[in-house]
Amino acid sequence: MNTFTILLKRGMRNIIIALSLLFVVLAFSIPYLWMIGSSFKPRAEIFQYIFPFTWRTFVPVSPTFHNFVELFTTFKFGSSIFLSLYIAFLTVVFSIVVCSMIAFVLAKLQFKGRTLLFFYILATLMVPFEARIVPLYLVIRSLGVDNTIAAIYLPWIADAFVIFLFRQHLCEIPKDFYDAGLIEGCTHFRVYRSLMLPMITPAIVSAILIKFIWSWDSFIWPLVVIRNPRLQVITVAISNLFSDQDILWNIVFSAAFVTTIPVLVVFFMLQKYYIAGVTSSGIKG
Repeated sequence: MNTFTILLKRGMRNIIIALSLLFVVLAFSIPYLWMIGSSFKPRAEIFQYIFPFTWRTFVPVSPTFHNFVELFTTFKFGSSIFLSLYIAFLTVVFSIVVCSMIAFVLAKLQFKGRTLLFFYILATLMVPFEARIVPLYLVIRSLGVDNTIAAIYLPWIADAFVIFLFRQHLCEIPKDFYDAGLIEGCTHFRVYRSLMLPMITPAIVSAILIKFIWSWDSFIWPLVVIRNPRLQVITVAISNLFSDQDILWNIVFSAAFVTTIPVLVVFFMLQKYYIAGVTSSGIKG
């Protein structure tokens, strides 16, 4: 086989891969682009140019900002965004602290039943959320925090996947670092805080992104545990735009577009660390 044939086959393979990736990108981006364009359209124009498929499907013919004005004035969507950001912040902070401590104990401290405890934590990942929702609600109600902000984030502070992520990274750190910290007179907490945490920064950033997106997108649990209309997160606030009588599609698209902005900002800021953290979490157990 000559060099020209090899280069030709390699070029054809690269073209096929590029076209496949382009198809995937278009399949995922077209609905999002349609949502962005519809958020700037008057209500009557949203479904007017769907068929036939033209540029008017994505680009507003008569662009307007009235949808966003009504969203933040009439429907008070700003308070739901602030509340969701606040809850996501609390979820991320408490989860990182608690899960990293648990992972440190499971990775570095020697005690009987450590492996069994780790597998028990992993087993909780197999229990579907639908099977846990009633027991979780009963626990939250017994604590007297139902219908409060704490009820939304408290059950999700300890996360089995985040614990697994942190433990895998901590297991990759040579035991000599841990022993050296103890020899220097550091307590276990000092070793955890000052030595171990800085060495698993990619995992921490990955966990921040995962927990933020999960909290931001949460819908069923806030809907179940919150009855106060002032404590509606963004997902529940968007669902309230739908009714049996009418659906305000222009407001719905505007709310959906605004809701994606914080997620995109956080993802593009942390994507490099997220990829590094997730790919290296399964290298060594």
